[in-house]
This record gives sequence, C-alpha cells and structure tokens, in this order.
Amino acid sequence: MKTLKKFIILICLLNIYFTFSTERELYVDNFSNILGTYHLETELLEFAKNHEINTLILYDLHKINKRFPLGDETKNGVLASFIVKAKVEYGIQKISASGESSDFFINAIHAYNTSRTKTSEKFDIYNLEYEYWDEESSSNNGYYCKNYLKDSYEKCNRENSFKFYVESLITMRRLADEIAHPVKVEAYIGKFTEKEVQNVSDHVDRLLIHAYVKTPQESFHYVKNRLDLLAGIDSKIQVSILYSSEMNFMGKWFKTQSFQTAEEIFFKELEKEEIELEQKLNFKGFTYYNYSYFQYSLKRFKNQRNRPKINYSPQ
Repeated sequence: MKTLKKFIILICLLNIYFTFSTERELYVDNFSNILGTYHLETELLEFAKNHEINTLILYDLHKINKRFPLGDETKNGVLASFIVKAKVEYGIQKISASGESSDFFINAIHAYNTSRTKTSEKFDIYNLEYEYWDEESSSNNGYYCKNYLKDSYEKCNRENSFKFYVESLITMRRLADEIAHPVKVEAYIGKFTEKEVQNVSDHVDRLLIHAYVKTPQESFHYVKNRLDLLAGIDSKIQVSILYSSEMNFMGKWFKTQSFQTAEEIFFKELEKEEIELEQKLNFKGFTYYNYSYFQYSLKRFKNQRNRPKINYSPQ
C-alpha cells in the first residue's frame, strides 16, 4: 500500500514538473540597444538557447518605434530580421511584445504585425505591462496619472487605473482576434483582489504572477493567497510564476543556481502544501525578469570564481 501511495505521489510530481517546464519566458530589457547590433543580438539569443528559454518578452519597443517606425514595413525590417533569427536559428518558439497602453498596441505593436507577411516575422503574444496596483503611480502626480489617467478619468486612483488596465486588455484581445496569425494576450500582475482577477481573467490567455522573493523556497508561500483567489473563481487561464533576478530578490541565488532548480523547488513546495492547486489551476511554466540582471549575476559569479587566489606568507 505504501509503495502504491509513493508511486501515485511520484506520478503527480512528474505531471506537475512537466506542466511547469513546458514554458520558460524571459523579459528582455535594454532591447533598443541590442537590436541591430550583431554581437549583442547573438549574445542574447545564445543566453536564451543555453537556458532553454521558449519565449522572449521584448521591452523598449516605444524607443525602437521612434528609430524604426514599427507600422512602416519599409523601416521595421531590422526587428523582423531579429524575430526570424530568434525563431529559425535559435529555436525561440514565441516572441512577446510588451506595452503599457492600448494606444501603443494599436499604433505600434499591432501595426507592426499587420505590416509583415511572414509568420516567422510576427509577434505571437501581446503583453501588458501596467502596474495598476501601484497606488503611488496611479495617484495625483504619479506616472500613470500624468501619462494616461488625467485626460480620461475624473480622478487618478487605483480604481480608475484598474479600469484603464482592463480597457487595454479588451483592446488587445480585439486586435489579436483581427489577425489571422495566432496571437495570445498576457499580462503581468502583482497584487489583486478576487473581483479584479475575475474581471481580468475574462480578457487574457495568461497571467504572469510575480513571486519577488530572495529564494525559491519562499516563492510558493509568497504567491499562495493569490493562487487561491484564482482557484476560487475557477479560472482556466494559464498561470506563469514570475521570478526576479534583481539583487534584492533572487539575483544572488541565481549566481550559482539554475532556472530548473528554482522551478523544481517551487513545485516541491506546492506538492507539500497544496497539491490540489495543480488540478484547479492551469500552470504554464515560469517567467524571468530580466536579461540584464541575469547577465550581471552570472558575470559577477564568473569573475569571483576566476579570481586568482592570494597566498599569504606568515611574517
């Protein structure tokens, strides 16, 4: 009987690991400086290949749009070439375009997608990066208030910032449905209420839920309450756990540990604490923030490891 129980637990763990390991996304910051420079593009794509990254989430598209208008097929070829290179030469399955407003998706990201004819050149995911739960940014004189809310809403607050977030997702979904090339809608999300996530779930294919902790042992406990909220509304959307390699989070840990180890630790904690969540939620891998921080962590570790030893002789 004990042997059967162990076998069942093993099968559950393997199922969870298979589910979690199917997707691995990486946020690519500083992309405006990488794009068009051969050795920087190659360094990024080699990093992705070596770490079995399936999807790249591209930041800085607003900066690139100023240099190479994304809706102009005569000028956006440099981006198209990079996307083809990533998919064809390095096995990247999907390229995600990140933006923080519906207008940017309409005028730049979706405009780019409709301007290109080859599937291998197109974005596969529209990613919303807008932190409506950051009340300081959404309040008077905050970043979101100044740039998005003050001209459209009577008050700058979390409630109206959340409305902006949802309205952006609705537009992104409409745009994704307009194009023959299959495009998924995903969103980064931090703190949320049950009512908020119920609303959000109606408009996305995947949520990236941050677990900003110092070690993966803490990560499941950090996100558990939010996962319970999702399970409580019987959400069927995909869920990706988001780790940060910033030094005040898991940057130091990642200097010596792998993505796979972090993922294994997460689902081991899940299995110990609340394995039924695996049945209730549609887990779809892990997301990592961000490329520059990982480079810094790994290079710093390499330098420390290669530092010559000093032998001190007694005086």
